[in-house]
Amino acid sequence: MYPRLAMTRSFLVAFVLTLLAGCAIADSTGTATSTTAAPPATIDGPTTAVTTPENEDAADSPCLSGDRLFAVDGVISAFGGAGGDATQISQVRWTPHPGCEQLVVDLLTTDGAPASAIDPVGVDYNAEGGIIRINLPESINRSAIADSLFDGELIERVYVVATAGGRIAIDIHIAPGRMLALRAYEVASPSRIVIDVREQTDATRVVGATTTAQVVLVSPLANWTETSLDVAGYAKGNEGTVLVRVYDDPEGDPLVERTVEYAGETNLWAEFETSLLGLPARPLDIEVVPQGAPVETAARVGVDATDRTVADPPEV
Repeated sequence: MYPRLAMTRSFLVAFVLTLLAGCAIADSTGTATSTTAAPPATIDGPTTAVTTPENEDAADSPCLSGDRLFAVDGVISAFGGAGGDATQISQVRWTPHPGCEQLVVDLLTTDGAPASAIDPVGVDYNAEGGIIRINLPESINRSAIADSLFDGELIERVYVVATAGGRIAIDIHIAPGRMLALRAYEVASPSRIVIDVREQTDATRVVGATTTAQVVLVSPLANWTETSLDVAGYAKGNEGTVLVRVYDDPEGDPLVERTVEYAGETNLWAEFETSLLGLPARPLDIEVVPQGAPVETAARVGVDATDRTVADPPEV
C-alpha cells in the first residue's frame, strides 16, 4: 500500500495473517476446522454498527444483513487459514443492492475447479485515497482479469496488481467525493472473498487516485503536501519503466525528471514507487508517463507544497 502510513497498515496486516496461519496450522493437527464459520473480527479502524435502513428494500440487502461490523479506515479484517487450495482469480463480480454495493472475488484451484479454502488474506482501506486493498496470499499467483470498470455509485473500478513484494493484490477504487464504511470476509462452498460497502456520512471523504489507460497514480493525492513526498501507483505495459516529472510551470522545463522501474513482464498492473526530496515550497504538478508513451497519456496531479507554518509573533 502507499506510502509511509500504508507501511504501518501493511505491517499490521502481515502480523495478523501470521497469527491466523499459526492458529490454522495448530488446528490442522486435530480434526478439520472451518476458518469461515465465525464472522472475522475487525482488527483496526473505527467501526460502526449496522442500523436498520429506513428503506424497507434495503433491510433485505445481503450487503447489509448479518451482524458483521463495518469499518471506515485502516486495517479492516483478516481471514483464511493454512492449507487453502485457491491459486488463481477467475473473476470479480459487482452487484448493487438497495443501500449498499457488494463485490465478490471468485477463486479457482490449480486444476480450474472452484476453490474450497483460501490461505490468509488481509484487507485494509485508505479512506482518503479511496482504495480498498485485498492482500492475497502467495499461493494465489494468477488472475484471469487485470482490471474492470463498474457502474457503481460507490465502487468505481478494480485493479489486479503485481506488488513490489512479489505477490498479487486487488485494489478496489471508490468514487471520488464519496464517504463510506465497509466490511470484508470469506464465504465458503466455494470459497469467495466478499466486500460490502455502504455510505457513511461521518466517514472521510474520498479524494481518489489519478487514472489513465496506462497509469494509476495513488500518491500524491490532489491536495496539500510536504516538500518531500512519495510518488506511487501502478502501470501497465511491457517497457517496465515510467518517467516521473515535477513542474512548477506547465509551460516550462521539469524541475525533476526521474526514471522508475517496475515489473513490466506481467500481464497485470505492476507497482512502482519513488521518493522525491527537497522540492520547492510552492504549487507543483506531478506527471507520470510510461517510457515511450505519448505525453498525452500521462497521469497528472496538482499538489500544493507551500509552507503553511505560522510564524511566531514578533516580540514587543
